Amino acid sequence: MATKHPRKKSTQASKTRSGPPSALLCAVGKRIREVRQAKGFSQDKLAYSIPLDRAHIGMIENGKRAATIPTLVKIALALRCEIGEFFPSIDELAQLIDAETMGI
Repeated sequence: MATKHPRKKSTQASKTRSGPPSALLCAVGKRIREVRQAKGFSQDKLAYSIPLDRAHIGMIENGKRAATIPTLVKIALALRCEIGEFFPSIDELAQLIDAETMGI
């Protein structure tokens, strides 16, 4: 009979978000998806060109994972666009932040 060993606890915090995605991450992810699709890239093609796992791209686009600045730069370079295209207008950002702050 095999001996069970206690599971080691990870010392590193999980990078996957728990709970519902934030409105801001969803908005940025949606913009990344729109730019990617407009440029004719599939998630696979984008992931291969960066390189990054396709599932990671999907989680960013669905607001379940926050993209780091280096990842945003890589995505922008692969899609040949400005990083600013991934962000909503300042008015939309203000509404998103206000809604999250107020729990709406």
